Amino acid sequence: MVPDSPADALGSHALSLRDLLVEIVRARHGLAAEAHVVSESRYAMGFGSQWRDLLDDTCEALKGRGFRSVKLAPGGHEVPVVNDSLLYVWRMANSPKAVSEFASSPTRKNGFMTAPLDPTLWEPSLSGELEPVNDASEESELGSALRAVGDIMPLVLVMVESTPRQLQSIEWAVAVLDGDGKVQLRGQERIWEPELAADGAASDVESFDSGVPVAPVVELQKQDRTLTDG
Repeated sequence: MVPDSPADALGSHALSLRDLLVEIVRARHGLAAEAHVVSESRYAMGFGSQWRDLLDDTCEALKGRGFRSVKLAPGGHEVPVVNDSLLYVWRMANSPKAVSEFASSPTRKNGFMTAPLDPTLWEPSLSGELEPVNDASEESELGSALRAVGDIMPLVLVMVESTPRQLQSIEWAVAVLDGDGKVQLRGQERIWEPELAADGAASDVESFDSGVPVAPVVELQKQDRTLTDG
């Protein structure tokens, strides 16, 4: 059964993982944007190459906290596993078909075909403490059910929109591959966006797109002057 949202897929880890992902993506964006400025490049191709670093940064951070990972063939990209769900951080291409064509890469497509891992008695925690599995029999039944529907694990897709000038948004959703090889999203949610600078600062300023500006009234003031001989 495919989860309806990232929160369902990630379980008790969802809230802490959300904060960690935002931290990872913002840090990588800052480094990539700085490198782009230093290079003085006229093109954004170098900036776009951060996609592999995003995967590596996320995997290393979660492996350091005790989470497992899998390598997707044929590219060998390593992605972390949280609550028996794959976690793929991806900087989106600037295309309206970017999401639907996410699985056009053979490596990404294999993210929808990974067999579930064997259940364990202990699950890592982002708080640094081990959390016992509530019921090992329930974990075994879940694993059997997943194997029965085609040897897949849920894939939580973290979508990053950015340019060298700005990190625009971070969203996540459960990605589902349909029969035509197109990706659909479930429970899509924005987990970060830039704060509006000077929010409400211009709320009392009228726009000049209509009407006639009213000129200020200026009154002439009389001045007392004393004439002197030149």
